[in-house]
Amino acid sequence: MNLSWREVYRSALLEVDPEQLRRRIDDAEKAIHERNEELRQANQFNEEQGALADALRALRVLAQSECQTGHLRVPELELAKGRVTS
Repeated sequence: MNLSWREVYRSALLEVDPEQLRRRIDDAEKAIHERNEELRQANQFNEEQGALADALRALRVLAQSECQTGHLRVPELELAKGRVTS
C-alpha cells in the first residue's frame, strides 16, 4: 500500500477508535519522515516541508490530548536544512 503522507496523516486525524489511534499516529509520522527524506535527498526544499512540519505538530497535539500512553516524542522538521531533528 503506497499512500501519500497526506492520506496517512488524514487517517490519523479522523481515527475515532482510541485503540487504533496510536498506530495511525505512528504510521503518519513514518510517512511524513519518509517524505521529508525524499525531499532532502532530491534537494527539493519547498512549501511542502512547511506542511510536513505543521502535520507533525498536529500529531503531537493529537497524541498528547488523546493517547493515554504518555508523552509522544515527535521530532520537528528543520525546514531550512531539510532535516529531521530530535
